[in-house]
Amino acid sequence: MSYKIRLGLFLGCLLLLVAVAGLIGCGIRTENTSYFYSPGWTAGGNIIFIKGLQSVSKDIIGSQTGSSYTESVTTMTAAGAGETFWFDVTGAPPHAMSCAPTGTEYVAYMDQQDGATGLFGKVIIRNIAAGTHSGLEKVELSFSPGIKSFDWSSDATRIVYCTTQEVRTIKLDSTGNTLVTAESNLSFVTWKYGARIAFVHGSPSILSLIYADGTGRLNLAAAASVTKPQISAGNTNEVLGIAGGSFCSVNVSGTPATTEVFAGFGGDLPRLNPAADTVTYSKAGESSGIYLLNLSAKTESKLK
Repeated sequence: MSYKIRLGLFLGCLLLLVAVAGLIGCGIRTENTSYFYSPGWTAGGNIIFIKGLQSVSKDIIGSQTGSSYTESVTTMTAAGAGETFWFDVTGAPPHAMSCAPTGTEYVAYMDQQDGATGLFGKVIIRNIAAGTHSGLEKVELSFSPGIKSFDWSSDATRIVYCTTQEVRTIKLDSTGNTLVTAESNLSFVTWKYGARIAFVHGSPSILSLIYADGTGRLNLAAAASVTKPQISAGNTNEVLGIAGGSFCSVNVSGTPATTEVFAGFGGDLPRLNPAADTVTYSKAGESSGIYLLNLSAKTESKLK
């Protein structure tokens, strides 16, 4: 075979390879899958949540050529419309997001979880107000030993938190770290509305309420207690939470007793909206999902 023929064949094969490569390159497509979890409420009644985006690139024959995963803190309306990106949290997703109940729109969340103890070393506060920001932009509160749970004070000037042994409050500038009460086996604390702090402790779980100055402590019976409680903005004597696999309410005035609102509740961390008529949550064991529970109609719906 002559040199010219061999050269011609070589060039022909090379052009064929370039053409095939170009065809494959032109056939690259990206498949996106979104995940939604850990919802809560802003003071304005929007839903704040974590959005995960899985992107997978595939060639013309369906083979994966690349992938990426990102997460962000996002808000949307209570109807599920108008998503707004706030900040990226890829690799460090927030835990137990809670928004300030009044004043500037802030979101706070726990970070730096200790794998051995399950405690968190930080509460991070971020400004999510629309338009030009004023005041605090980002604050980090550090705790050693770590904390189990936290929430905002009703005037949004302090954070209430619990370790396994104490309920305490602290100002946003890290000053005024004050003991509210000591207790063993603490697991959860909430405030946000009204004058009293609600906290859960013991086994079986006991719900207690106390004023921020440490006075007026009220311990409910185990049968009248709920876990992962939320204080109602509409009636601060009403606390809602999980009891015996149901979502329940308990009126802590008079003789407290739980009232079932929704049976077979699978929510992981229920959050009550400022209007005190809707609860949002993700479900334990589900990688994606934002649910709403209408308290008056006692109906559950999946928003995303």
